[in-house]
Amino acid sequence: GRERVIREGMASDREALATILYRASRDVFPLAGIERVDAAEFDRQTKGESILVAEKDDRPVGFSSVWDPDHFLHHFFIDPDHQGQGIGRSLMVATMMRYGSALSLKCNTSNTTARTFYRAMGWIETNEPGGTSEGIGDWIWIRTPAAASALGLLPEGPTE
Repeated sequence: GRERVIREGMASDREALATILYRASRDVFPLAGIERVDAAEFDRQTKGESILVAEKDDRPVGFSSVWDPDHFLHHFFIDPDHQGQGIGRSLMVATMMRYGSALSLKCNTSNTTARTFYRAMGWIETNEPGGTSEGIGDWIWIRTPAAASALGLLPEGPTE
């Protein structure tokens, strides 16, 4: 069947998740010249982070990784072949349930697909400076309402 599961990441996932990271980030950052991502590079990019895996038909098709101390969603990728099937929505809900509703991330300004997705999930683009990466461009902060509120970044309005 078309079974979908969201579960904790395991060491045995590293190769599959490295491939997803490569395939998805190559699509998102075509000018960055990303050659390949192997398990060692995946480990380097997710060191110390908590990983959730989205599985379909017993194989990983997406993952999120969170740096717990800052409630920072560092990676959130669905394999390009499996996008548009609701897997990202399921993974985001699971990630927010697992790590709390006050999460923040940085997104490339040109990544309109991701920005649209995060907005649809109720996240808020703030006007904080997000920095720039060579070959990739400008970054913006996107935060959940709880995270934005805690930092006093919500638009002015009635307060409870």
